[in-house]
Amino acid sequence: MLLACGTGSMQQRLPEKAPGMFTTTEWSGEQYLQQAKTAKQADAFTWQVLAIRAWLQQDNVTAAKNQLAQLQKNAVPAQAPILSLLEAQVALTTKQLPLAEQLLTGIDKRVLTPDASSYYLLLQANRLEQQNQPIAAANMLIERHPLLSGPEQQANLERIHSLLAAESSLSLRQALNANNSEQVDGWLRLMAILNATGTEPAQRNWQLHSWYKSYPDHPASQYLPAGVDDEAKLELDAYQPSHIAVLLPLSGKLATQADAIRNGISSAHQGQSSRLSFFDTNGTDMSSLYQQIQQTGADFILGPLLKENIESLASLDPAIPQLALNMPAQFVDLPHRYYFSLSPEAEAAEAALYMWEQGHRQPLVFAPDNELGRRAAAEFNTRWQQQSGQAARLAYFSSKQSIEADVRRALRSQPAKAAAGVIQPIESAGVAPAAGPIDSVFMASNATETRFILPYFDFVRDSRSKRLPTYVTSRSYIPGGEAPMSELNELQLADMPWLFGSAPQLMGEVERLWPASNATWLRLFALGYDAQALIPQLTDLRMGSAAVPGLTGELSISDQGVVQRRLQWMEYKDGDWQQHLEQPQNLDAEQQALDQPQ
Repeated sequence: MLLACGTGSMQQRLPEKAPGMFTTTEWSGEQYLQQAKTAKQADAFTWQVLAIRAWLQQDNVTAAKNQLAQLQKNAVPAQAPILSLLEAQVALTTKQLPLAEQLLTGIDKRVLTPDASSYYLLLQANRLEQQNQPIAAANMLIERHPLLSGPEQQANLERIHSLLAAESSLSLRQALNANNSEQVDGWLRLMAILNATGTEPAQRNWQLHSWYKSYPDHPASQYLPAGVDDEAKLELDAYQPSHIAVLLPLSGKLATQADAIRNGISSAHQGQSSRLSFFDTNGTDMSSLYQQIQQTGADFILGPLLKENIESLASLDPAIPQLALNMPAQFVDLPHRYYFSLSPEAEAAEAALYMWEQGHRQPLVFAPDNELGRRAAAEFNTRWQQQSGQAARLAYFSSKQSIEADVRRALRSQPAKAAAGVIQPIESAGVAPAAGPIDSVFMASNATETRFILPYFDFVRDSRSKRLPTYVTSRSYIPGGEAPMSELNELQLADMPWLFGSAPQLMGEVERLWPASNATWLRLFALGYDAQALIPQLTDLRMGSAAVPGLTGELSISDQGVVQRRLQWMEYKDGDWQQHLEQPQNLDAEQQALDQPQ
């Protein structure tokens, strides 16, 4: 009688319609099974699943296994994944971890409902935790997080935090990889910062600010110390490092280039009280190298040079300000990270800005049909569109044999409306070039290509026409003071002021110490020199102070920490480079008519 009354009382509290089969179990297995006996066939399976789960939660494995066996006898194919989940839970409850892993691996996750997926991820997390893989278990719970809501979601967060809080900072950073989701990386990076020992409070503070800037809406942000989300509290004082760690490939195939940069850094560092330590990155794991840097007590990192090393070091979230000597494909906008490179793409963008300032409105970009040429052309086009709202005209050359045909095709190119169904060239990014005749040329070519191509532009166009204003960047540089090359007359080139005599005393010293240095070596020397000289000015420049003169150009820094260079423009005249003063004017109608290709 007592059992009957008790069961009846509890049955009144059970919902009439079956809840989700993976909702929290609040009643006994017997009560759920009783509901299954009176439920419609569509709901009976759900009530039985809940009964099995309730028994397992109560450690009544025998009852759970018996009921599961009954379900398996009458199951339809669509129910098979659910039964596999229940079998896996039985295996976990009875500590049969290999069997649980086998069962879970065999489930096709694509056929699971959101509730079943949530349960699947929970079982995987339970298995991995039992197998002493807490970070992998946390990853499963992180993936599960968006499938939950309310108290369940908060409980899930607390379990993730508990799993990761017990791990070392090093193991968390080692778990960072390209296959992780943004949510997983956010958790790993934050907990690596919070779990680190020996980090100076100020460095830890800006690490946390940097994390918050990268992951402002991340669910783990509730575990940040109070005040970290207040951007106004993040102070960017000028850097006055006492020990600078310089990371360069000092051995291997890039040793010569690295040596030029090292000499530039050392020259700029003369007379300073801070200490320089050089680290060879060739064949070195960045994680172990960073540990060496920390052990030396360095408080600023200059480098690395190679893009892959920059990205590897960034994945470690170094608690030291850094000026990298290249621009990686993917960079992180963080308060204490800076990037300085001599990329051809950046020079192409500088050419687009300068040509716009010179009054040109219809430029032709003529570039080699290779990866570098297309990247430079695309960067020019991007900056040109920002200035004008229109795309530049892009054309490519492939070989000496086809150069005349390539030039003719480029000069005849006129913007046309695309026919229905025709896709616009990717270079134009969906923006059509402006109408009208070409009034200038940017050539993304090297010195040899430039000398070979320029006469073809003169030949293809009418001989009465004045040469179109033609612009190139440092790849087309040739030393001045040599035998005149008439085909280059009136060519305008952008390069470092350093190569045009901006620092004669320093150049004299360099020529005395390194008499065999060529233009490439001198550019890398200048990169190292300017990078070292910029360190105390980085924060002021990032906050908008006036650009400063350097060997590599007039230097400023974007909001993202990227060093930007305004180059010096020179004009080739009779064997030497001279300052270009005259601004080209828009061509009049008569000249425009003459400029049409024959």
